[in-house]
Amino acid sequence: MVGVTWYEAVAFCNWLGEKLGLMVSLPTEAQSERAARGVDGRRYPWVGELTPDHANYDQTDIGTTSAVGIFPKGASPCDALDMSGNVWEWTRSLWGKDWQKSSYNYPYTADDGRENLAAPNGVARVLRGGVFSMDAGSVRCAVRLRDLPGTRYRLNGFRVVASPNHL
Repeated sequence: MVGVTWYEAVAFCNWLGEKLGLMVSLPTEAQSERAARGVDGRRYPWVGELTPDHANYDQTDIGTTSAVGIFPKGASPCDALDMSGNVWEWTRSLWGKDWQKSSYNYPYTADDGRENLAAPNGVARVLRGGVFSMDAGSVRCAVRLRDLPGTRYRLNGFRVVASPNHL
């Protein structure tokens, strides 16, 4: 799903969680990076360099978003697909009010306020993953972006985390 606001993504997670009887949410920034990078500090979700067989990025020449799963060589250590390229993905995590510098950096500390779901609309949220029009350096696992949660942009999408327990 692309072209949705952060609020719409959260509402979908809440709806899906009720339907499934599970805790469903957007991933935290740390969960997103871990799913992409694994524990061995990969530059990309797979081992080795980026090629057009791994992800939808500028060298793939698709020029738009693509269906998840058409790049099986790009699977992450946990077998998640499309963790690099294709679309920017909303996370639960806050960026902060300063557009130039994030208020929340690493090391990750879950209780420092960065996971405040009730933060005001003027506080940007973190997006991860890169997008189809970006170069190889901009779809690395460590790349992050920010946007206001009420922004509807055709390159912003989301994935979900499902758990039998609350986060």
